[in-house]
Amino acid sequence: MPWRAPPAPAWVARLDAHGAAVGGGGHLVSLDRDDLLDAARAGTGLDDFGGDSWRPHFDVLVAALEGEADLTTVGRLVARTELLRALRERLLLAARWAADPTILDEAVEAPVFVVGTGRSGTSILHELLALDPGNRVPLTWELLHPAEAVGSPDEQAAARGAGDAVHRAWGDLQPAYETMHHNAGDEPNECIFATMLEFLSDQWGGTYEIPTYSGHLVAADQTGAYRYHRRVLQTLQRRRPAGKGWVCKAPSHLSQLRTLFSVYPDARVVQLHRDPLKTVPSTVSLMGTIRSMRCERVDVDGLAPLISLGYALMLDDTMDARASGALPDDQFVDVRYADLMGDPAATGLGIYEQLRRPAPPSLAVSVTDHLARRPKGAHGEHRYSLADFGLDPATERARFARYQAHHDVPDEI
Repeated sequence: MPWRAPPAPAWVARLDAHGAAVGGGGHLVSLDRDDLLDAARAGTGLDDFGGDSWRPHFDVLVAALEGEADLTTVGRLVARTELLRALRERLLLAARWAADPTILDEAVEAPVFVVGTGRSGTSILHELLALDPGNRVPLTWELLHPAEAVGSPDEQAAARGAGDAVHRAWGDLQPAYETMHHNAGDEPNECIFATMLEFLSDQWGGTYEIPTYSGHLVAADQTGAYRYHRRVLQTLQRRRPAGKGWVCKAPSHLSQLRTLFSVYPDARVVQLHRDPLKTVPSTVSLMGTIRSMRCERVDVDGLAPLISLGYALMLDDTMDARASGALPDDQFVDVRYADLMGDPAATGLGIYEQLRRPAPPSLAVSVTDHLARRPKGAHGEHRYSLADFGLDPATERARFARYQAHHDVPDEI
């Protein structure tokens, strides 16, 4: 049967009714561009946003949120929070860098990036690599508040608490979300929360119904966003012990690997490979659920074919670019989802071997213990299928046949 957004909790419906009662949530929660900028300046006492490269992206985003997203009252509140937080962090980071320019002299050496299509196992692999005390992963609260993360102990404590509360609220807005993904302030998280600060990020396009912005994102040169990402890592390094290397992740890197290597030429990429006939409908279901937390309507019928086509183009392009030398094939490690799920500890050790890095002696035990604490389906089962979104299995299988054959990806359905 066709996919339907899970019903909102009663408290969300009642809060949304406040907006409906006064002719729309826009009367209660402003997304006016100038008001947002003034609020960020007033809240920090600062005026330098660190250049203007972000402004065109910000302008397109705000216009799309106001003109296309059909936000609920709760959605407007979430959007305003996210926009203001990003603006505030730009102001606070610019001030930190002005006060201590040596932050931006920090070397970010040979970072590892976990990539793959959405729902291909990138999150669980990132978590498992984070178990190694020799690795440094960006935590959710640090990505949401990088300026405060290198501030005073009181600033850090407040940022950690706020980051955890705000991110866990996703499950409060829609309990079904917790069957799909786990959110917490001290969990590793994606690079898209750093590139949000340049207002050029899949986090914006993925969580709202804003096609104009999504088109802008696809067409934009994202070099500036990756350079800003590097600055965030340089800043957060002030918190980490010497000798730890970064392990980052985001499915969205798959479409920007050339840009990633232009900013991080010594990076290593661990690419996950999973049956697209599982990852495509799972991604659409997840994105539909997230958007339904914020928007009155969710167009999964339009989203599903775009996700399928986009995944096919990205996977084929990555294969071709690695084969031609446009991407450095010897800096990739390929991991099949089936192997990761079948023997996580052995797969982890294999990754270290291919990275030519020593694995911690306790890795196998740490992996086993971690997975025992986080059993799959602990919050319920995430149900989805191709049929939910009008996708034909034979057509989809043919679309991804070359990719599956190249990486020996087994069928899951």
